[in-house]
Amino acid sequence: MTEIFAVSLLEESAFENLRPALMTRVPEVTRMKIGSFLRSNDAQRSLLGELLARNLLTKKCGNDLPDTPFSTGEKGKPGPDGYQGVHFNISHSGNWVVVALSADAVGVDVEKMRKVPEGVAHRFFSEKENNLLNDAAGEAEKAEIFFTLWTLKESFLKAIGTGLTKSLSSFTVVKTGKEEFILADDPEAEGYFLKTFYLCEGYKLAACATADRFTDHVTILTVADLAG
Repeated sequence: MTEIFAVSLLEESAFENLRPALMTRVPEVTRMKIGSFLRSNDAQRSLLGELLARNLLTKKCGNDLPDTPFSTGEKGKPGPDGYQGVHFNISHSGNWVVVALSADAVGVDVEKMRKVPEGVAHRFFSEKENNLLNDAAGEAEKAEIFFTLWTLKESFLKAIGTGLTKSLSSFTVVKTGKEEFILADDPEAEGYFLKTFYLCEGYKLAACATADRFTDHVTILTVADLAG
């Protein structure tokens, strides 16, 4: 089963007050990384992403992970050393940090919606996907389509661990129902399943996994849940 969890950012002053205590809950290598961020919100997104992942792994596996840095795959995808059958993925955008936890290979992507970057769509979307965008009735519908497709495509790339080293235009997301999508035009996509989730107005969220077993809703946690 693939589960999706999310936590929203604190106001900057509230985060800075809690930051010293939160930093004790991650390994030294993470503390050094977070200390290198110039902007407080960037530091908060990175820290909350790792804290949320560690909190979920601790509950799932029964082992605390404060001193064990996450390993990274060949393309930089993080993973927990020493835990068989547990996969996770982290994403953040705007005021949200999201983690997918699964028994199967998994990827997740969240995006704050904004004006559609037309050049990005023309360059990175397949012909079929661009045709879908071009058929949009207006800018609002175009944004809905673009960010739905983008999060679905990103979640697949993150599930296979390649990130943007694999071209976004090398495969196609095909809509098969109201909120149902499949991957096409790429043999590597065989065996991967997609699902979209509602997070809040103005955001799009999607996950991809090697098993068609997803929870229906996102579980919202708070920073207090992670600090306890």
